[in-house]
Amino acid sequence: MFRRVLLYCFVIVVNILSVNCFTSIKPGEAGLRWYPFSDGLQKEVLTNALFGYAPWNDIYVYNLQWISYKEKVDVLTRDDLTIDVSAAVILRPMPSEIYFLQREIGTDYYEKVVRPQFRTSVRNALSLYSMIRISKETPRVSQDIKTSLAEKLKGKHIEIDDVIIDDIEYSRPILAAIESKLTKEQEQEQMKFEINIAKRDAEITIIKAEAKAKAVLIEAEGQAKAQRVISSELTKSYIQLKAFENPNTKLMLVPSGRDGLPVIVNTPADTAGSSAHPIASTVKKDHH
Repeated sequence: MFRRVLLYCFVIVVNILSVNCFTSIKPGEAGLRWYPFSDGLQKEVLTNALFGYAPWNDIYVYNLQWISYKEKVDVLTRDDLTIDVSAAVILRPMPSEIYFLQREIGTDYYEKVVRPQFRTSVRNALSLYSMIRISKETPRVSQDIKTSLAEKLKGKHIEIDDVIIDDIEYSRPILAAIESKLTKEQEQEQMKFEINIAKRDAEITIIKAEAKAKAVLIEAEGQAKAQRVISSELTKSYIQLKAFENPNTKLMLVPSGRDGLPVIVNTPADTAGSSAHPIASTVKKDHH
């Protein structure tokens, strides 16, 4: 009876162990056999199949696809401001070097090697930039982090595809300072705009005033020139000629003496004994 119970127990244990002694290697994965009591770690890479092994043996499985690991790192910038940066690194094991990766580091290579070096690279790279430059030059900062991390992981059988800065979180005092600075910049831009408008209006007013003054000066010079021309050309004979040519003018011709004075007509009483000038006659010239 006791032997039968032991046999049943042995069968149950074997069945349980048999269920857990199979490993499926999926596409994008690779495995390595490990025989702790004989040959140790095998260099043969297992791919795309279901593999069985004894309970005391094992198969180490590696994901060879690109994987993104994200970290949130507190950073002190060049201008001594503290910010929180969320950065991600995309990497994978080198497919041809997983045997050496398993021997030297193991499947938890990210926690053991990559994570501390990644966080250090983020801090070191961002400490060389001011807070404003980090937000403006994100691609360049990401490249600096990638270059630094790749150098630190050289010989660790891991390849890096890219480093991405996802987000930058600023503290409340920094956000308040940024908002205040932006407000002042907007006020300065508005002031510059208003000054430019005022300068333009003043220039327009000056131009109009100068144009008006120039017009007045030109008009005055024209009038003065006209007066000079009139004064030089408008003689007594010219006026008499124009008056005579006017069809609506009635002229009375009065003879004058040598002295330019009109001839005085003698009265009948003085006619006999006078030696004055002859009596002047009046002539009317009507043009209709």
